Order: sequence, then structure tokens, then C-alpha cells
Amino acid sequence: MEENNLLLEKQYKIPFDLFREAFIAFQRRFVYPKTYVIMGILGVVTGFYSYALIKSDENANRGLYCMIILFCVVFMALQFINPRKIRIKLMEGVKEIEDDEYRLRIFPEYLEIGTILPPEDASQSETDALFDDVPAEDFSGTRIHYNKGLNVVEYPKFFMIYQQKTMFYVVPKAAFSEEELEILRVHFSKRLEKTFTSHK
Repeated sequence: MEENNLLLEKQYKIPFDLFREAFIAFQRRFVYPKTYVIMGILGVVTGFYSYALIKSDENANRGLYCMIILFCVVFMALQFINPRKIRIKLMEGVKEIEDDEYRLRIFPEYLEIGTILPPEDASQSETDALFDDVPAEDFSGTRIHYNKGLNVVEYPKFFMIYQQKTMFYVVPKAAFSEEELEILRVHFSKRLEKTFTSHK
């Protein structure tokens, strides 16, 4: 019965460069704003104690001022470096799954997105092929219902789908025809309203 309600189904791969671009967009949306706020606060503290150090008299605790300034500078550097380290480490892992194939299925009340897994038993697959049997497809996916926590953002090359700020899905637009892309836009706009945004 659910299959009859299927609005759109598409299989695709995610190129390495596209995933990298999507992850940078994800960091800009959720990681960097917080990072900039923290760096700004630390910058103000650094400036304050630097000024205090310059203007301080002999009775001031200059050692403490220097320690505070050093702590702030080190912490600001870590705030700047950590997102890049996380991205580099993630990209190393993505290289190993670059050839994986994914599937997106759009239903009226929810969407399914996940990985199409290769057959576990290669010998069984060869036997199925010999007798013209089609092996059952192994699919590891997640069902995501449309709710206030679900967000979809359209970028020039991809859709970003996320329900939590710690996990997101990338759907490359190159895998879809213009008609299919319009179906996605209309459906997301109708179901999600304000939580569907476009930056195409």
C-alpha cells in the first residue's frame, strides 16, 4: 500500500567534492557562528588584559595577566583549527565510501534515505545470476517523518536534509531531472513550510 503512495524514488552517488562542499556548508550553518562568538569573547578578554598589562603598575599581577592572555590566544587558535581538523578527518573516511550508492524515497508523510548495501554473499549472488534470479536488495535506510525538527536547505548543487544539528544527509541535484527537482521543491515547501529554505 505504501508503494502506491510513493511520490519519487531515486538512486544516486555522492561525489567526494560535493560532500566536502556540503559539509563546509553545514559547518558554516551550525559550527562557525558559535565559533565566531567564542573567539569574539576571547578576543575582548585578550584585549582587556593586554591593555591592563601595558598600563599596570608594579603592584599588578602581571604573571596572571600573561597567563590569561596566553590561555585566550591558545583557545582561540583551537576554535579556529578544530573545525578544519574534523573536516579533514571526516573526508578521509568519506573517501572509503565514495562509491557507495544511496536511495531517496519521497512519500506524502515521510521520506526514506539510506545506503544500498552490496550483497553479503558473493557466491550466492553468482548462483542467482546463473539461474536468472534477482537477489533481494539490501537497503539500510532511515525513515524521517515531516515535523518541525526536520529541515531541508536547497543549495545550487545539492539538498541538505537534517533533523539534528549533528547529522545531515546530502542529496545531489545532478541525479534528478528538472521535473523531479520541481517535485521535490513543491513537496518540501508544502510539507515543511518555513523549515524548507532555498539558496540556489
